[in-house]
Amino acid sequence: NITHILLNNNELGKISKEQRNGQWPVWQTSLTNPDFAAFARDCGGFGARVNSIDELHGRVSEALKFSGPALVEIRSDVDLI
Repeated sequence: NITHILLNNNELGKISKEQRNGQWPVWQTSLTNPDFAAFARDCGGFGARVNSIDELHGRVSEALKFSGPALVEIRSDVDLI
């Protein structure tokens, strides 16, 4: 079994961080992502999305208990980079 934790801020975070550090405008780094949790479920695994800190422990616990591949997508704020 494997459990993936995906941090999703809808941005190419490493690139935008370099742009901000260089005091350049953030350009062409925003993303429109699929529903990764739904995709994991469609593939026969466990998939869950975390939208708040209150959901985190429960979702990760469920993923670790799942017999098979699991993915927990954690929605995060791009400004927390």
